[in-house]
Order: sequence, then C-alpha cells, then structure tokens
Amino acid sequence: MGDWKVAITDADIDAALEDARDLPPEPVALSAEYNRALDLIILKIKDGSRLVIQRELLQGLENATPEQLAHIEIFGGNDIAWPDLDVDHYLPHLIEGRYASEKWKRTRKPQPVAA
Repeated sequence: MGDWKVAITDADIDAALEDARDLPPEPVALSAEYNRALDLIILKIKDGSRLVIQRELLQGLENATPEQLAHIEIFGGNDIAWPDLDVDHYLPHLIEGRYASEKWKRTRKPQPVAA
C-alpha cells in the first residue's frame, strides 16, 4: 500500500459551503399522529403542509397494534420512528412516496381495490 494524502484547502471548503447554500432545505416534521378511525399516519410539516399515508403502505407497520402505531417519535425533524416496533422512516423519502424497500413491496400480496 502506498501513502495516500488528501489535500483540502480552505477554498475547497468555502466552495462546498457555497454550493450547499443553493440546496433546498430538508423538510421538517413538527408532529406525527396515528388516526385509528381512518388507519392513517398524519405528519404535519413545518411548511404548513400535511402528509397523510395509509398505514399499510409503510414497511414495518403492517402488523402493528393501534397502541404501537400511536407511539410515534420524531428525531431531528426528519426521522419518523415507531420505537415499540423498531421502525424508522426518513421524511424526505416519505414525501417522495418511498414507503418501503423494493424487496418488501414484491413480497406483498395485492390488496383489493374498493369500487
């Protein structure tokens, strides 16, 4: 193995920080709740919007009890967690509609659609 050196200058750091200023801010969740009557997860976002997701679409929540679903914690504004289930979802992924891994989605049985 050879000796490797990485040289990062103050100018490189300043340029990276400047580039980061142009990135849109990550969304921040202010609150999260489980609506038992409708079987929905409702997230209130800092920008005033709400994200409403059918519980059964979220990987890891498919067999949870209402009590487990109601115990939701938010970490850092973008990690939505169900600690009783050891399940976490990343808010930007939820906003993009990424509720589960592709592998998990392939193993699910299709749900009948109500007319």
